[in-house]
Amino acid sequence: MRITPEASPDDGFLDLFVVKPLSRLRFLAVFPKVFAGRHVSHPAVETRRVRKVRLDAKGVVAYADGERIGALPVEVDIVPGALRVLA
Repeated sequence: MRITPEASPDDGFLDLFVVKPLSRLRFLAVFPKVFAGRHVSHPAVETRRVRKVRLDAKGVVAYADGERIGALPVEVDIVPGALRVLA
């Protein structure tokens, strides 16, 4: 899946992906486009490049790359060059 198709592991930014509320029917219509990265042009989809983000909502648990982080709030800071990626 190409959730943030313009993301780069070495540009020093986090590509933040937000989906505004959608009905189940509209979500199911948009979801297949994720595999080709064509969903980002949908009006309910927003992407931003950020260096820092704070997420906060009551009763919500944060996950990163499929792993449970913990209850919100969570603050994420990008530290360019802090992680070496072998590809």
